[in-house]
Amino acid sequence: MAELLKVFDGNYTYIGDETRENIHKNGLWHETFHCWLVDDANVFIQKRSATKKDFPSLYDITAAGHLLADEGIMDGIREVEEELGIKVDPTKLRRMGFVRDVIRLPGFIDKEFANVFLYHSTFTPGDFSLQQEEVESIHPVPIKDLQSLFKGEVDKITFGNEISLTLFDFVPHETTYFQAVAQFLNLAKSGSM
Repeated sequence: MAELLKVFDGNYTYIGDETRENIHKNGLWHETFHCWLVDDANVFIQKRSATKKDFPSLYDITAAGHLLADEGIMDGIREVEEELGIKVDPTKLRRMGFVRDVIRLPGFIDKEFANVFLYHSTFTPGDFSLQQEEVESIHPVPIKDLQSLFKGEVDKITFGNEISLTLFDFVPHETTYFQAVAQFLNLAKSGSM
């Protein structure tokens, strides 16, 4: 059975349902759930599994996914729990709003209304039980470093065991998406969450 997603017009008004395949083939607007896990100093990023159909082995949002036709935005919590193997406390989620994000590749147009959330907690990489077909690894990155990369202030960041990343190592979100996330992360860095 094909996975059905809600389809929206450019003003985020619901217009019907369609298969995920047709949505990406025809570049239809749909909605996703993006959750960035943060603590007072770090934001966690995921390295996507090498076996993923889309964007294998690239770095990305801590946990994210498409919302199905019969789901509301908060149902996206299942993506975090499935991918990372943690229990989400909804009271720790802070909704940042939505960001339009378009990724265009040959035969693939991903036009998302990305509903972005910050989730403040004190996780360590050992707390996660990763869904291996989705996520290869999770990495804490200093918030200020990721912000600098996302804003284009630096070309490369280095963290952890000398992992060096550029924006080309990330799923190719639009510049405006990266800039919006950098702005949202100010709340985590300032401790006002």
